[in-house]
Amino acid sequence: MTDKLDVRVKNFLGNPDWPRYLVARIIQRITNKCIKWLNFSGSHTFIDRSKGSDRLLIVLAGYKSLLWPLTMTRIAKFVPADIDVCIVSSGLYSAPLADMAAQQGWSYLYIKDNKVALVQNLAIAKHTKAKWIYKLDEDIFIPENFFEKLMEGYLAVKEEGLYDPGFCSPLLNINGYSYITFLKTLKLEHEYKAKFGELKHAAYDIKAHHDGEAAKWLWEKSLPFDAVAQYIASQPFQYSPSPHRFSIGAILFEREFWESIGGFRAPFQRGGLGMDEEYLCKDCVEKSKVMIVIHNLFAGHFSFGPQTSVMTKYLPEIYSQLCLKEETKPEMLNV
Repeated sequence: MTDKLDVRVKNFLGNPDWPRYLVARIIQRITNKCIKWLNFSGSHTFIDRSKGSDRLLIVLAGYKSLLWPLTMTRIAKFVPADIDVCIVSSGLYSAPLADMAAQQGWSYLYIKDNKVALVQNLAIAKHTKAKWIYKLDEDIFIPENFFEKLMEGYLAVKEEGLYDPGFCSPLLNINGYSYITFLKTLKLEHEYKAKFGELKHAAYDIKAHHDGEAAKWLWEKSLPFDAVAQYIASQPFQYSPSPHRFSIGAILFEREFWESIGGFRAPFQRGGLGMDEEYLCKDCVEKSKVMIVIHNLFAGHFSFGPQTSVMTKYLPEIYSQLCLKEETKPEMLNV
């Protein structure tokens, strides 16, 4: 053992560039330690009601309270009893969310600094038994059987073996990649292109991402929500890999992958909105872990930032069609 070590040291020192390599390795180690510290270090409060489940749902919430009667009610209605749920708030404490968590038997974790990656990492780290992690933003509308079908889709992709998933997502209506599949499923792609002049997959600079009127139109075609969701769920199982950055408002991933990338990337300063998404997508590409969209599972994303003012004004008009209703049927759709 000593001889082998001596040879490696001699080879290293025999390289004329060894000082540069040594400095580079030291810098890399320091960088890695700093990244780990940023990703997991911060003052926080954790109200623990976990059951030790191998499945965890983290709900990033705190800033869109007008949607909670719709989105959070759906989570409470549809989340299986054996999934641990933890609401996480970045940069604030919310008494209504804390009360909701207490009533539902969910955990609540909040941090003073507004670092969405950090608060998610802390929540996952606290739930040591969780092998599967669902993540939802507070502006995501989910249908019945959401959690079961997302897991089924993930496992089906994994079993097929063509791709190794980094994360799986449902078909989202307001999303630069999946909105086209959503439109094609409802046979609306030509109508959308005629109205908005484009039909293109992209994470930026398309109307499905930044135009409030496009978001409003897409939501109009998403209603009644539960009927649309049931219709899409009735389609054969299909999926596709996203070829570009994908928004992570509603995803399922494995703890093993999260650990392999060192957690979500957190910024040094407050803010860093979208940094967790940016690095997660980069890590998927780097590690050949594919971003998968399940085509027969629908969820609604309220809006991206530039669309929010238009959608907020539109919300009262569509509120009743977003509420949970037992009588909504797929046959109400005209497709």
